[in-house]
Amino acid sequence: MSDLQPPPIAPHVTDDELSAYLDAELAAPARQQLAAHLSVCPRCADRLSAFAELAADLGRLPSVAPDVDLTGVILGRLPPVVSPSRPTLWAGWRGLLPVGIGATASVALGLALGAALFGTGAALPGVAAMQVFDPLPPGSLCLGVDSCYTRHANLTGVIR
Repeated sequence: MSDLQPPPIAPHVTDDELSAYLDAELAAPARQQLAAHLSVCPRCADRLSAFAELAADLGRLPSVAPDVDLTGVILGRLPPVVSPSRPTLWAGWRGLLPVGIGATASVALGLALGAALFGTGAALPGVAAMQVFDPLPPGSLCLGVDSCYTRHANLTGVIR
């Protein structure tokens, strides 16, 4: 037995590849590979010659132009072309609707939390802290007990 074996035969060429080869649409490397295959494969070479005969027969057919213009008839049977309408102003706002709902909910939650915080007086300053704004702030020197407080206030600073 010899070590030399015939090269394996490549699979047969498709009709699309034969048509592209006949029309010179293949790139140079693909065209060379297909030509090499056609030189060793009689079946593909016969199919290529059949394609060439068909192309020659189609080229010999006379050119026929219709006597009647069928453009109007064909266009009359087609459905009318509907151009896309411009989006209305409302359609543009629909995309912003979730953002608006979120912003409204955030403001409402902020107002509710603020009202709850200030409604209970938790954030209001105490009476002792407000005494800083009295005519005589706490810790100042008074001539007597009566001079530090107004006439209508008792010793605790609460007006009656």
